[in-house]
Amino acid sequence: MESWRRGGADAKQLSQHRWKGARSIGLAHQLNEQFIELFCELSIDARSGNPFPLVALHRELWSHLDPTSCKRLALFPFVIVDLRFGDVAWWRMAAGNGARAPGSHAGVSPTTRWDWLALETLMFAWQVAREDRGVASMLFAMPPPVADCIAVLTMQQVRTLAVASAKCLRIRWDNDPRFWRELLIAAREPNEAALEKLRREAKLHFCGELIHTQSAGSAPEPLVAGNRMDTTPED
Repeated sequence: MESWRRGGADAKQLSQHRWKGARSIGLAHQLNEQFIELFCELSIDARSGNPFPLVALHRELWSHLDPTSCKRLALFPFVIVDLRFGDVAWWRMAAGNGARAPGSHAGVSPTTRWDWLALETLMFAWQVAREDRGVASMLFAMPPPVADCIAVLTMQQVRTLAVASAKCLRIRWDNDPRFWRELLIAAREPNEAALEKLRREAKLHFCGELIHTQSAGSAPEPLVAGNRMDTTPED
């Protein structure tokens, strides 16, 4: 009986000290789902011109995802949307320019779906970074210097930077079509065992990104043409 009581007390203590970012996981799922839904829309919209290579390559799989499959696909314990969160130099420059932005930029507003999604992504990152830099790192794979840059922005600067950088928005692992093909198939079938295996693989990839960005003095990765939202039909 005494052992049972100690066990209950230990469990209560653990629940009181659970990870600070636990309550943000649901918001990460929502953001992931929005981006996945956007890719589904691009896959069936003939007017979208030249969509992301990842969409064009797996157009059939994206176009046949139903809402339940999209939700299933979004269930990662981190954000699968990236806004150059691992690029320290870029964020230092962007934050510096944003801090010096003239008042005339106060009227900048999102006008496209990309703008709104970039704003939601950066607003979420800003809120988390202001609350806890460590949680921001674990949700966005951003190193502490990037979290510092984002945390000190004003709301207007967040809005301005989001619109200005919307074309940098990307989905993680977009250079690994094999992984996304298997993920899309597992989410559509559904195949929970395969999904769990792929989520573990995704976590390893994410941890690798996090370790890379945390490395002192590591240079930012160069942009790969066609892998981000700066790809346009004219490119």
